[in-house]
Amino acid sequence: MNRSSGVRAKTSRAQRPVEPGRRERNKLEKRARIVAAARALFGSKGFADTTTQEIAEKADIGTGTLFLYAKSKEELLVMVFSGDMLEQAQNAFLHLPASASLVDKLMHVFRYMIEYHDQDKELAKALLKEVTILNTPGPRRDLARLMRCIYSGIGDILAAGQGAGTIRQGVDPLLAAENLFSIYYLTLLNWVSGEISKPRFLKRLRAKLTIGVEGLIEPAKTPPKSARKA
Repeated sequence: MNRSSGVRAKTSRAQRPVEPGRRERNKLEKRARIVAAARALFGSKGFADTTTQEIAEKADIGTGTLFLYAKSKEELLVMVFSGDMLEQAQNAFLHLPASASLVDKLMHVFRYMIEYHDQDKELAKALLKEVTILNTPGPRRDLARLMRCIYSGIGDILAAGQGAGTIRQGVDPLLAAENLFSIYYLTLLNWVSGEISKPRFLKRLRAKLTIGVEGLIEPAKTPPKSARKA
């Protein structure tokens, strides 16, 4: 074998994905069972009436094992939510309408999240209360992964706008993405808490996002006076 083929072989081996060992596969399989059990019970019985003992039994594990993955029912809720919402966010960006305005693209993304919360508003209320301040590393990691997906997805929309000349070049796409998401999140809290109806929520969200993006838009260039006279 010549030297170049040896280099290619080493590179090929280095690029192969590392398969998780038996212990890691066992952990991932148990976590998946726990999340599935929690999701099913929260959906059928409600968050308040579901116990960790019931979740452990449905997942076919001991309660002690359950607490190795989540210290409380609230942590389990975050685990369920972060996985479900990550899938929602990925689907939203995958099916993004290419020719829509910036506000319409943002509304498209946030509607995926809104429809998820609309399935069970009481569960959404418990969830939003829990994720406002997270004190444990596991849920923080799950939520951080979700937020990276959302921020980078919105950031890509803004970066594409910069490439097209419709968004100001001086705007930091990721920082602007956080700002736009905060508009959505605070308005979401008003709706989930029962302060406003869903139609009013959607109307207010669109109005707030319209105001929020005004500072991002590249102003139309005014032709010189000589051109206007001509």
